[in-house]
Amino acid sequence: MALLYFDESELRRGNFFEVPDVVHARGGASYELGSWIARGGNGAVYECRNRVTGTELAVKFLMHRGWAVARRFFRETELMDELTHAHVVALVGKGNVQANNARQRLPFIVMERADNNLANVIEARQAPVGPETYIGQFRGLVAGLAAMHKHAIHRDIKPENILVFGDRWSLADYGLCRFMDSRHQDISGDRFVMGPRYWLSPEAQNKRIGNDDDVVRASDVYQLAAVFWYVVTGRHPSGTLTRDDWRGPDWLFEPIFAALQHNIVKRPQDGSAFEAAIDQAVKQA
Repeated sequence: MALLYFDESELRRGNFFEVPDVVHARGGASYELGSWIARGGNGAVYECRNRVTGTELAVKFLMHRGWAVARRFFRETELMDELTHAHVVALVGKGNVQANNARQRLPFIVMERADNNLANVIEARQAPVGPETYIGQFRGLVAGLAAMHKHAIHRDIKPENILVFGDRWSLADYGLCRFMDSRHQDISGDRFVMGPRYWLSPEAQNKRIGNDDDVVRASDVYQLAAVFWYVVTGRHPSGTLTRDDWRGPDWLFEPIFAALQHNIVKRPQDGSAFEAAIDQAVKQA
């Protein structure tokens, strides 16, 4: 048997689930569970291995109770099912498992296994990430955001939610996404603060203090541009920015600076527009 828990402190308190060492996904694939990787908002992530191919993957279990939490988890699963892009984390499988000490079965999703997240990579480096690395990754991430914006608004972009797979950076964690079509009602409520406060767009910050600003696709553009600024300069883009604050290639300053405008109408309005701006800057470099 394997023990599922949120983190070591919960395990010491006896808050865990007992499940079989092997879980079975829909479609017949089976996965052998490995070590705990991380705690998420809705559950925990573990290492796993496909018993036929030997591929090392990650599996995320939903362990929280409650209607809203479950809906977020299943929406994340649905969005991963719809998206196919190299810079968006892919869904490999899904299913549920019966725990010995729980009345309900625990849903899970199987994903690519990342080497790390961008926050940890940057914090661990002795020197800043160089343009020979980040330019290609920025282009991939804006293309991934453009693909996502055909279906949903992410609303939770931050360095921790950009996973690193070797030489590829990918958007991850879609639990706060809002779908663009009318099939899905937003379950978060009008006053729910979307995303990490340190990386929120101006309109999301205004919403938090009681204004009626809406969080839209251009809000995702701001959050992703804020991450880009942090990667290049090692600093958060707080306060009044000028070119003197920039530490990257001159030609890359303008598209990122435009995406960080406080006035939402002055930003690229979605991932596709941001992608076009970055690509145009690359061509003119």
